[in-house]
Formats: sequence, C-alpha cells, structure tokens
Amino acid sequence: MERQAEAQSGSVVLREQDVSALENMCGDTSGYFYRMLDYLDQRIRDGVRLGTFTEEQARADLDLALWYSYACNNIGDYDYYYKAAQWMPASERAAEAAKSGVWYYRYACALMYCGRLEEARHYAEAGVALDPDYPWGWLEAGKLRAHFGDRAGALEAADRGLALVPGDYEFTTLRREIREGRTLEEMEFHWIDPACDALLQAGEDESEPEKRMSIAGICCDQNSLEAIKAALAPTAWEADTPYCTFQIPYQGGSLTGRFFLNEAALSKVPLPWVQELVRRLPELDRRGRTFLAAQAGLGTEGLSLEWFAVLPDRTMRLSYVRGQDQQLVLFDPDFSLSKEDQPALAKSEGGAFLAFVLLETPAWDPDQFRRDLRDLYGIPCLTEMEERDDGGSVLTFEVSGMVAAVSLYPSPVPHGEAEENAAHNYMWQSAAETAARHQGQLLVTVLPRERDHREAAALQVKLVCAACCQSGVLGVYANGTVYQPEFYLNCAKPLEDGQLPLPDLVWIGLYRRESGLCGYTDGLRSFGKDEIEVLDAQAEPGDLHSFLLDLASYVLHEDVTLHDGETIGYTEDQYLPVSRSAGVWHSGMTLKIPYPDNES
Repeated sequence: MERQAEAQSGSVVLREQDVSALENMCGDTSGYFYRMLDYLDQRIRDGVRLGTFTEEQARADLDLALWYSYACNNIGDYDYYYKAAQWMPASERAAEAAKSGVWYYRYACALMYCGRLEEARHYAEAGVALDPDYPWGWLEAGKLRAHFGDRAGALEAADRGLALVPGDYEFTTLRREIREGRTLEEMEFHWIDPACDALLQAGEDESEPEKRMSIAGICCDQNSLEAIKAALAPTAWEADTPYCTFQIPYQGGSLTGRFFLNEAALSKVPLPWVQELVRRLPELDRRGRTFLAAQAGLGTEGLSLEWFAVLPDRTMRLSYVRGQDQQLVLFDPDFSLSKEDQPALAKSEGGAFLAFVLLETPAWDPDQFRRDLRDLYGIPCLTEMEERDDGGSVLTFEVSGMVAAVSLYPSPVPHGEAEENAAHNYMWQSAAETAARHQGQLLVTVLPRERDHREAAALQVKLVCAACCQSGVLGVYANGTVYQPEFYLNCAKPLEDGQLPLPDLVWIGLYRRESGLCGYTDGLRSFGKDEIEVLDAQAEPGDLHSFLLDLASYVLHEDVTLHDGETIGYTEDQYLPVSRSAGVWHSGMTLKIPYPDNES
C-alpha cells in the first residue's frame, strides 16, 4: 500500500468536505480504495452534470489526479494501474508547475506496473529533479536505475532517500537488494509495513498470488513473448490496450482471442501451455458444443464460436453466439470443463448488455454522442475513437467500474436477422419494413464487471438513448425485437427517478398456437436470470402481457431467483408451480409458469 495522498490547493473539483471524506477512507496499512474511486467518479459525474466544471477541467485537476492515482495504485491490480496511467497525463502541466514530486512518483509507478519501463524511468527522474525533497520519488528512481544497469545511481538514490527518512524500512531493503543484484520484480515483491512484508516473504500472506500477478506485468521477457506469438500465429495483434487481443486462423476463417494480461505478464505464461491451448482449441470447441447440447438443453444449429479468452489464472471462456443469444463455457487451466457452476447449467451468469441501433446510413458522429451522453446523463466519455480496417470505429470507455463500448459497423445486421426479429414487435406494424432500410449499425454494449447488473442495465439504456440522438436512427434491435426509437426513449423516462425502465430491458413476446396463447420474456438472461415462458394460456393478449411483465418486474426489482419445483402466487391461496426445462421459444433452459385460471 502506498502512503496517504498529499493534499494540494486550488482544486476546481474537490471541495473541503470531499477531501475530508476521502481522508476517512484511508488507513495505516489498508483502506477503502474501491469506495474511494467510486466517490471520485461520482463527484466527477455530478460536477459535469451540474456544470460546476467540465470533464476537461476534471482531467487537468492536480488534486483530483493525486487522489485518483492513489486509489488506483493501492488497489494493486493491473487494470487499475492502467486506469491511473490513462488518467494522469492531462494534469502533467499542473504537476510540473507545482513541482509535485508525488504526482511524478505515482505516475511512474502506474507506468511501471503497465510494463512501460522507459516512460516510468523518465517520469521518476523528472520527479526527483523537480522535487528532490520528496523521499519516495527516490525509491522509484532507485529501482528503475538498478533495472537499467545504473547500480551506482541506484545506490545514490537509496542514500538520498535514507537521508530524508533515516532508517526507513523500504530504503534499507532497497539498498540491500541493489547490492544483491535483485531484479526489478523482486524489488517490487514487498509491502510497506515491515510486519506485513515479513508474512509475504515467509509465504504466509493470503494475497501473495494477487501480488505476484500484478508484478508479472512489469518486465517483459521478449524471447518468451516472441515464442508465444509464434505458437499462436496471429494474423492481427493488439497489445496492452489494456490486454493482448488477437486474431488467429481457425477452421478456414479467423477467431478472436484475448489474454487478460499485458505483454509482460503474457511472457510469463509457460510456452508448452500455450502450444497445448492452440493444439486443443478444436477439441475444446467440440466439447463446448457438446456440453451446451447435452447438458444445457441447447441445440447447436446456427451456434458459432465467436471468441475465447484466457484469464490471468489461465482459466478459459469460450463464447458461443446465435443471434443475440450468448452462451459461455468455462474451462479450467488443465483444459477440463470447469468444476464451477457453468452458466448454462445453473442460472445465467449474466454478461454483456447489448443493443444494435439501426442506422439509415453507415455513419455516426462520436463527438455528438459524447456531448449527448454528457448533457443527458452527466456521463463523461474521454477516450478517443479507434478506427477499424473495415471502415467502422469503436469508442470504449469506463463508467463506475463498468466497461462501455459503442461500435459502428458500416453494414446491416447479417442474414436479415434484424428484419426477422422486428416482425416480433406487435406494437409497431412497420417494424420489419423500417428495419430493412438500415445500412449501418451502432453496437452498444456494457460489461458489468463486478457491478450490479441493474446498474449496468441502467447505463446500457442511457447509452442507447444517447445513440438514438444520432441522425438517421431507424430502430433499436434488442431483446429479440426491434423497438421504435420514440417508444424506447419514452420508456427510458423512469431513469430520471432512479428506476429501471423495464420495457427497454425485457421484451414481452406473444404468439399463438393451437392450444392457446403463449408468451415469453427476452432480456432476463442479461441480469443472470432465467427467461420465463407461459404456454397455452386461455387469456387475452393484454392480460398475458401484464402477467409476464409483473413476473419480470418481481424477479428484477426483488432480485429473486426462481427454482424448479417452487411455487409463486399473488394471493395467499394462489400456488402457481415453477418448472425449469428446455425452452420452447428460447434456446436453452427457461422457467415455465402457468397462467392462472379463474380458480387459481
């Protein structure tokens, strides 16, 4: 853990009460750093929404940058070091003017853990030159000097630090390890508190695996990395943004893969394991399909393997997609099916919220989207748009720990899928005809990460509403249908009162067969819930629609998980049985609940 943040003056963002609240989240050897980051993000959103300051002013604010990097660096996870490294540059001019050694120290630290060692050394040296009386700048400079072969300079930095804080545990340890010729990653394998560090060195610290994982992202073994890339044989490679994402040849086409690591950490993955992954990928694909068909009640027709991902602990996820339906199959590091609950066997784990905003022409204005998102909801989007080779583009950013992305695809949704599903919208007669005119699409997605799915759902609707402000929007393809834009925007109004706009998130579908009227929900899976079906009801369409909407509202607002064999009812003497089996309308498992007859 890094030392407590040092207050500056002249912040346009942080008020006295904000600083007091943040200081209360700090501790001697631990702190509430996720809470601190949430507090800062909320303060930024509120200030931008109220017009107290702009997002550009927030980015350039030195005091805010110090607290932001303090929270991120102390979380000690690669993702948050990356977040700090992305945040800091806008405040560099203010840091230089203030000769803020702490700013340079924190930025150098974030850069180092992102594997950007040359830049880290530059900022560490700039920091001690500007503010030689800030001791911890010498700590970072000493480690980086040693890494780059300047042993004398490293010892001098350790001595400068000891002159400022005589007898300090970190500097005495650093001096000893420089003399012993330790590597940079070995020098980083410490805690500030001597007692805590003693447990770490003795192998008695429960957080040791996480510590080693974060350190793995510092130094890249280039020979090992090149061997791993040769084993993968990628046709495209994107490194450290923040992860390694690539395309590899697969069964006559190409497949997207991702290691949730930067190149430095990836270079530590054993080469034989990567070679085995490549060799066994077709086998894993077959086993994934077999699992979905045999164990989860899913047919495999039209199911395609879209991507695979390897997590830092070498567990894997294979993602299969059919239309808007996504299924994940999990594998352990030994390539066996994961012993954890598989998403398709138990309840859905939930995943990305996604929607396609259908465009009359294959073009959009990302700057307008940023302004609309800010003006409507006070959400800053500060990242730059990335162009793709196919003429499309993508805007990826983070909101309160969730990942959001808006991607332009300059072509219609393939295979007439949008038009086919638009026909399910019984409230918009020209839905299919209108959807057929689209020539481009904005794919809007939100990944909840560790946040509540309801927070992600609300963010998803906000992003779609901002995207609907673009010119030439024809419809919103989501939840197995195509919404009329005006209808979608009108249904989003409950967001103003902090409520979920249920009709935008769960579609209530209706169809008729010989035995009666049938209905289904489409959208509950994104929340980690099973979809619900009502079969062969003797009911009017409006009544069945209301019944299903009430069920969906109950499940989401009360966060209820219904199980096979339970009963549910709206009166004391009503007992409607719940059964779980392969879906009739949906692929996968669904809950079946009968429509109550007059005697129920």
